[in-house]
Amino acid sequence: MSIHESKDKGIFIKDIKYIVAKGIEVLLKAMHQGNKHRHTGATKMNVESSRSHSIFTIYVETSETENGQERFRAGKLNLVDLAGSERQNKTQAHGIRLKEA
Repeated sequence: MSIHESKDKGIFIKDIKYIVAKGIEVLLKAMHQGNKHRHTGATKMNVESSRSHSIFTIYVETSETENGQERFRAGKLNLVDLAGSERQNKTQAHGIRLKEA
């Protein structure tokens, strides 16, 4: 995916997919779909070693009324999987796997 920068948006990823999940089932389905797009390959350290970068960001928003005032809370969780983050000498990777790392 292409990463761009603009004065209006700042840094952004073109064609990124956003899903509004109002429950755990929708959130888990989105994570499962995203996981299907990951590329993996075997090394001596890890049978399903990441071969592509993956970022899954969850924004959590909630509101509640307290003493007649509505209060909002927000949080952000980034789940990041970096390709080839193992030590090369321990993976015993050769050819394309070594190049990916």
